[in-house]
Amino acid sequence: MKRMKKIFARFVRILTAPPIFAALLCVFLYLLLPGSFASPVHFALALGFLTGLPLLAYPIAALIPALRRKGRDGQRDLAVVFSVIGYVGGFLYAFLFDGAATELVLYGTYVLSGLAIGVGTLAGFKISGHACGCSGPLAMLATFVSPWFLAGYCLLPFIFWSSRCLGRHSAAQLLTGAALPVLAMVLCRVAFL
Repeated sequence: MKRMKKIFARFVRILTAPPIFAALLCVFLYLLLPGSFASPVHFALALGFLTGLPLLAYPIAALIPALRRKGRDGQRDLAVVFSVIGYVGGFLYAFLFDGAATELVLYGTYVLSGLAIGVGTLAGFKISGHACGCSGPLAMLATFVSPWFLAGYCLLPFIFWSSRCLGRHSAAQLLTGAALPVLAMVLCRVAFL
């Protein structure tokens, strides 16, 4: 029974990985909020910056012996680096090439959240990227598209449970991860809208 519980917890973590929520966020914004991206190219690049680049870290980590030896920690470290590169790269692209205001809020939210997670990690407080990666897109969709997207927050208890079951995060790290992107989005809305 305990083994099945852990398998299910891992399955929940895979299904709720931040790049998956980033892809859903971009697709829903593009389809449901006309003008959320400056062009189809901007939309495609957002998918690349926010989803493709972070996911690319996993096969690359498998190819680099030092990271492969570190196992999941090596994958996570490279995924965080690739994610931050994607967030900053996307923000710079949108800023320099006339991205829509929503794009700037989107990337700005990811940049601020990513930086906060990085600073937290360096300070010894591992903020949950899974909680952050779920909460941010839901808050953004609820703000820009429809408050009905708040119903997606019913996924957070599953994310919290899986993280606790696998011993990945404390309750404080999970709650901080869920609150962080909401605060970042509010700051970015003030700055860019």
